[in-house]
Amino acid sequence: MRITTQMLNETAKRTGIPINQPNLLNYINNESGSDGGTLLDALKDNNKKKVSSIAAENYKKLEKSADSLRDQADKLAETGEESFLEKIKNSENKDEAYKTVESFIDQYNATLSGLSKSDSTLDHYYSMMLKDAVEDKSEALEKIGITAGKDGKLSVDAEKLKNASIEDIQSVFGGANGLAAKTALVAGKVSENAAACTQSVSSQYDAKGNLQSYLAGKYNFFG
Repeated sequence: MRITTQMLNETAKRTGIPINQPNLLNYINNESGSDGGTLLDALKDNNKKKVSSIAAENYKKLEKSADSLRDQADKLAETGEESFLEKIKNSENKDEAYKTVESFIDQYNATLSGLSKSDSTLDHYYSMMLKDAVEDKSEALEKIGITAGKDGKLSVDAEKLKNASIEDIQSVFGGANGLAAKTALVAGKVSENAAACTQSVSSQYDAKGNLQSYLAGKYNFFG
């Protein structure tokens, strides 16, 4: 098929390459531009920039959801008389506790979704740690209406959750060994890594992550 100037101009418009009608046909026929490149090179570079932009945007969203997850988890993990759940236990209105649990679930699912879009070995590891933390509490979670699907994402029976006592919620989420504390720890690492990867992708640096540096010496993630 013969490539015409009109065809090239249409391609250039779609990809954002500046149009210079008199020279566009020569440009693709390997006649060097000002930087020694061809139109094909320019198209490849433009595509790489688009891919990098998408990756950076995904990492930004992941950082945001991980930060939100950590905030909700920190609140649920609190202990003591002045803790979030303890104060609610002694109040007449328990709705704030249920809303916080539901928000935790929303941000947990958003973080898992963001991690699944990454090809980083480290992000896959974080995803596994989040799922393992939920698995360890699966029976207790089911008692208050929360279950995990095959993809690891959580769903909630709102009616069953509202029938759960604050003590039941504390037994699942509260304390140093509760689901909330473990989730907050992982979420913090996810956020830090997402922020670093955003910078790495933007600078065309290889942002696949290094799992070995985090596991050196058989480090126990949860201590």
